[in-house]
Amino acid sequence: MASWIWRWRQLVDCRPGEGRALFWSFSGFFLLLAGYYVLRPVREEMGVVIGPENLQWGFTLALGGMLVLVPLYGWAAARLSRRRLLLAVFGCTTLVLAAFHAWIAGGVALPAALALFVWISVFNLLVVSLFWTVMADSFGHAQARRLFGMIAAGGSTGALIGPTITALSVHVVGVHGLLLVAATLILASLLCVLRVADAGGRGDHGQPVGGSVFAGLAEVLGSPYLAMIALLAVLQSVVGTFVYFEQARLVKAAALTAESRTQLFAMLDLGVNLLALALQALVAGRLMQRLGLGITLAAVPLLLVLPLAALAVLPALATVLCIQVIARAGGHGLLRPAREALFTAVEREPRYKAKNVIDTLLSRAGDALGGWLYAIAGLATTGVALAAVPGVLALAWLGLQLGKGYRRRVTVPADEGGAGRLPGA
Repeated sequence: MASWIWRWRQLVDCRPGEGRALFWSFSGFFLLLAGYYVLRPVREEMGVVIGPENLQWGFTLALGGMLVLVPLYGWAAARLSRRRLLLAVFGCTTLVLAAFHAWIAGGVALPAALALFVWISVFNLLVVSLFWTVMADSFGHAQARRLFGMIAAGGSTGALIGPTITALSVHVVGVHGLLLVAATLILASLLCVLRVADAGGRGDHGQPVGGSVFAGLAEVLGSPYLAMIALLAVLQSVVGTFVYFEQARLVKAAALTAESRTQLFAMLDLGVNLLALALQALVAGRLMQRLGLGITLAAVPLLLVLPLAALAVLPALATVLCIQVIARAGGHGLLRPAREALFTAVEREPRYKAKNVIDTLLSRAGDALGGWLYAIAGLATTGVALAAVPGVLALAWLGLQLGKGYRRRVTVPADEGGAGRLPGA
């Protein structure tokens, strides 16, 4: 353990007392996203079974699932300690995956494909949101700017392993067998996150947050800062859904087998996460410290303008896949660490409740909105590309405004080494 901590300190600005928490955070996110990325190609295959002409219903049902789960999560967060909340959310996730394994073992009918597509779309936002909530609850402002990029790199490392497992094993264990593999990885992630949760909080940080079940939505509506984060999440989902639907349409037109499509999606995930890992480990922390959160949030949307223009000129599957790599890798590598750092500037109750509403309910609302806009507009590939350009420009503007709002809320000390919540930080 000591040798690992020493090596990590050579890569990141890890101060005394932070090494163990960084190791367990990195490991927990590694295992969590490894599990999710075993499942992501399965979700994409379910989307093809449903059909791109019906995917808007899948996203609408996912939004409906969020409308049910978010109040339940708010109730649980108000009454359960941090440890019990983690056990409940992660435990229920693995049990549902085991139930789906039994359901689709004999074949995937349309109802099963739709239900599994919706569940994977719902659970991944919920568990990832809870993970980052615990991180924001355990690390301070300065620690977040220094360390969240490396913690996110743990997720991208796991996201490299996940699709690799899927690509190598799907022909052996089948699509249904991958669900049990993912459940095992998610349970292992829980053990790591509990190490951080138990060590990272002081005073009442491990206790139930109290308050109303619907306090999260009220916090978002009552705070201009949180409302802008929410708008950023919704708009990012709308733009991403447009590109995702176009990808599904072009992949279906390619007439590949189910296993070949799943393998293609796994290889796409592999490329995305290689680039994301490089951004998180080498760029995100330095960019957030030197240029600030606003520039970090705006960088990826601005980088997408040129590829989208290229798609309008060259409407092909290869171009869409290239845009997906840039958008998703930049989203995981730069946007996500910067967006999570924004929540270190809010109080504890909105950190647990408003953040969950933004990461789950409102993100899925953006997916549903994007899906219906895509279906109603009936645009060809060129039209989709041109419609996405104003969206990414708006995302860049929102990122810059949020950077200004963060600076107003947080006074950056001259020596950042003393700030933080972790013992010894």
